[in-house]
Amino acid sequence: MANATYPLAVPDDLVREVRAAAKDTGLTMAEAMRQSIRLGLPRLREALAAGRVTNVDPLPNKIARKLYSQPEDDTEGIKLFMAAQSSDEE
Repeated sequence: MANATYPLAVPDDLVREVRAAAKDTGLTMAEAMRQSIRLGLPRLREALAAGRVTNVDPLPNKIARKLYSQPEDDTEGIKLFMAAQSSDEE
């Protein structure tokens, strides 16, 4: 099995937890970390993986192409934004 070494900064409190878990399970620190990753990745994906975040159906292709093919002229909005910014002279 191929291995990759990955440098990882681990906060002291987490190192203490890993050390305690390794001691409780009879694993080495490295084995405890690897097992934590194996056991935790599915849960991480389930909790954080980006899925569809809306229940609104996507625009049909024909409408999306028409909508996004029109150029946006935001010159006036940019001018207003720039005027609202504080200057260095204040």
